[in-house]
Parts: sequence; C-alpha cells; structure tokens
Amino acid sequence: MKRIAYPIAALALLALSLFGAPAALAQCTRVAPWIDSGCDPCGVGTALGRVNLTSTYLQPVGTPLGTSVFDLTSGTRYPDPNKVLYECDASDAGQIYEVFATNGDDRVGGYYDLGAQDGNPNYYATYFPYVGIRLTHLDSGKVFTRYWQSAPITRYATVGSKIQIRVKDFSAIRADLIRISSLPGAGASNYCGYSAGNPLVGMASTTGNSNYTCTQPNGYVTFQGPGIASDPIGSDSATNYATWGTGRWNAMGMGTAPISSLTYTATCVARNVTPLVILPTISVSQLTAGQTSQAQFTINIECDNAAVSGVSSNNTALGLQVPYESYVAAQQLGLVSANGGVSYLLSSGYGTDSSVATGVGIALANAGNGAPMNFVGWARCSAGQCPQGNGAGWYPVLNGASGGGSTAAGFTHYTTQLTATLARLPGQTVTAGKVDARAYVWVKVQ
Repeated sequence: MKRIAYPIAALALLALSLFGAPAALAQCTRVAPWIDSGCDPCGVGTALGRVNLTSTYLQPVGTPLGTSVFDLTSGTRYPDPNKVLYECDASDAGQIYEVFATNGDDRVGGYYDLGAQDGNPNYYATYFPYVGIRLTHLDSGKVFTRYWQSAPITRYATVGSKIQIRVKDFSAIRADLIRISSLPGAGASNYCGYSAGNPLVGMASTTGNSNYTCTQPNGYVTFQGPGIASDPIGSDSATNYATWGTGRWNAMGMGTAPISSLTYTATCVARNVTPLVILPTISVSQLTAGQTSQAQFTINIECDNAAVSGVSSNNTALGLQVPYESYVAAQQLGLVSANGGVSYLLSSGYGTDSSVATGVGIALANAGNGAPMNFVGWARCSAGQCPQGNGAGWYPVLNGASGGGSTAAGFTHYTTQLTATLARLPGQTVTAGKVDARAYVWVKVQ
C-alpha cells in the first residue's frame, strides 16, 4: 500500500469531523395512516373492457385489440387522489422515483414477452390466450419489462420544508393489447394454473365468452426515495421482489376491477385509411367570421358477412380516437361529453406549443349521410364494457358505406367517406399557427 503523509493541520481538521456531531441525512417517510396497496386484487384495473378475437384472416398477429389509460387515483384502496403517501425533505428533490416492472414471475402476469418473437417486443402473455399486453409509463415514455426501471417524480406538493407525494402524483399508465401467435409455458409462478401437457390450462377459453378471473397483476409500480428502498434497478422482477411484502407496491391488471372480458364475435376490420388529410389554409379572420376549411378522406373496411353493424352490444362500430394528450386538452376546454366522446380533435401541442394555432379544432362528419360525429375519447371502461353509442364516438360500422365486392368467401369490402372540418371552437378566440392533428381508426365489437 502506498503511504501518504498529511500535514498536521489537515489531520486536526479530519479529527474534528470524525468526532463532532453527525450530519443529518435527508429521509423520506411513509405517511400514516398507511394504505396497504400491495395485494394483487386491490390495485388498479386497466379498464380495457371487452376484448374480441375473430379469425386470423381479419385479425392477423400484431392486430391492435384494445387500449386504455389509467392511473392510481382509480385504485380500489385510494378513494382520495390527494392522499399523501410519502413525505420527503425539500433537499430530496431529484432523488425520488417511481419504480416499475411487469409481474415478472407469473406466467400470465409478465414472465413471457411473447410479442418479441412476432416482431412486437414488450407485449407480455396474459390470461387471455393469444392476447399480449404492453404497459407504458407515460411520464417517462418507458415501456414495462421484467427488469425494474425508474423514472423521477416531478409532481408533488411542497409544504414548508417538506415534499409531499400524493396518489395523483404518480404517472398515468397506458395499456395496449395485440394479438400474439403463441401461448406461455411455465413461469417462475403459475398462480392461475399450468399443465406441461396443455398450455391452455390456467387460461381463459379459446371458444366461449369468459372474464379475466385470474387476479395476477400485469405490472407493479412502487416508490423509491432516500430511506425507502426498492428492488435493484435493472434486476429481474421474476426473482427480485424483496419489497413486495411492504404493502407499498401498486398492482395493476386486467383482472382487477373493472375486469376485462373476452369474446369471439364476427366483426369487421379497417384495411386502409387515407394517410394524410390536407386541409386548405384559412385565415384567422375567416375562422372568426364562422368560415371553415374542409377535406374528405376514405376508410376501407372488410367485414365478416356474419357481422352486425351497430352500436349496441355484440354489434360492430366505427370510431376515430383522439390521442390521449389531445383528450386531456379537450377536457380542459369542455369539449368532452358525459359519455366520453370528444366534439373536436385538437392539434398536437395545443396550448403548450406557441407555434400551434389555438381556438380551432377539427370536427368530423360522415360524408355519405352528412351526420356529425364525435371522436372517441379515453373514458374509463366499466366491467367488461366500454362506453357505447354516438355520445362516446361510436357509429355503426357500415353507416353511409358503399359495398366494394369480395376477395375472400364470406367477407365483403366496404368504403366509407368522412369529412374533416377545421373550425373555430365555441367561445374561443382564434390565434394563428399550424394545425397538425392525428386520430386513430378503430373498428370494434361493442
């Protein structure tokens, strides 16, 4: 070992620091009364509603089957979104995190990334056969995997010298479902059942209607800060879950109320849509005077001949969904109906990007029959059922459609023309700028 000589003055200073009063360390604490959110069925439901599978001709592997956004405020143990869960010193800012992963040990909870073999990574096996789920932490954009990840918490209340982390300060989570090609094998845990000879044991039916009765969550979120540990970041949640028994984990799953359902009903799909709809330039003065700018676009649909066009249960409907960020902005402007439909599509960056026009939005109508249409929003689904009807943005899939022949026995093509109209928003002042908006076409069994 290399020896180092120190000046006497330096040694004296070192002695003072060793034998003086210890420095206070910032610590986070869990705020009483503690809420045990760690049990599997007492977290938050993904609220994905009804999931419908039909033939692989209409729904090949990779087909989107559903999407939702949820947060901890709808958790069964969190009746108050302002409930303070953790309190930290102000000096802890920048050192407080959400930590999240799939339910990595369970075969239908997050052990198997079956989407990866189809070219769609991070879609994990679920209790529903051939249905994969991907969870995305919206504040950070990170996708859940089996390996623990973290993201800083940037929303919190400040009271004196303390930071308070409330239920509503945790990020919203997006859930997306697609069709996958295979079934899971044995996991580190097989809580809902497994048979080596039949992988369908411990899973929902592949023929009849069923509910998501497996209570194993699809993912977890927990808190990390000075004095409050999480499992090691980057470690595998299939084998690293030492903090699970603390009750601090927040479970999220398709089997937590409101649970999802699985059906096998004849339906339709959107085969193609006009990729870019260009609206003619219009001035602020024209919009303010009530003039509008319009353009039409086309959606090509193919239906199983046994499908029923309509908006009631077991019927197939068409809807155009706004992005989640646009939905949040529309809520602030009072553009969302009681049933969750959105009357105007807003531009990306509305209200946050100074280059984006404000006071304007895009209205939708069926060009075939002239009927105005709402957009689909992100209203939370109830048990096995999402909001239905025109008020929620759903319309019979063949409304105003024209037939276009058949390329496969038992199936028919149709074409629907819709009109997009740029207009002044009710009661708003128009400002100049760009409008760059997008919507997603859904054809879905109600």
